Amino acid sequence: MIAKRLIVWAVLAMVAYASLAGQAHQQAALQAKVTMSDIDSALAKGPVFIEFETAECGYCKQQRPITQELEAEYAGKATFFYIDAMENKDLAKAFMVTGVPQMDIIAGKADGRYTYIDRNGAPSDSIAASRFMGLTQKDALKKALDAAIKARK
Repeated sequence: MIAKRLIVWAVLAMVAYASLAGQAHQQAALQAKVTMSDIDSALAKGPVFIEFETAECGYCKQQRPITQELEAEYAGKATFFYIDAMENKDLAKAFMVTGVPQMDIIAGKADGRYTYIDRNGAPSDSIAASRFMGLTQKDALKKALDAAIKARK
């Protein structure tokens, strides 16, 4: 009887810990400072997906699960950054963030310039022409990610 209770308590403790760890990871991922060198280091391994958001943004909260599904599907193929636009103002300025959520997919870098992928899957050196603004469906992002991976081969 005591052994059964201990097992139940242990399982409940593990579930509670996993839930708290997941919440802490999501919040930490949003709040962490990210630099251009972090992005460049990740870009050396494959395409980079950047999502600018804020903690208070309702559309960002709706977008995050969509993006996290993609992150799971593209594990090992692309790097995902969730960047708080308010905490990373220099980076938000560099990526010309005018609203959130804003998503940018970078396929590569040549001559010091990033190559972005637009909604049609075409490469572009213009971030303004290739950004994804607002709540964006998974299929559109998936198309651009597939194009980014193909562009690197």
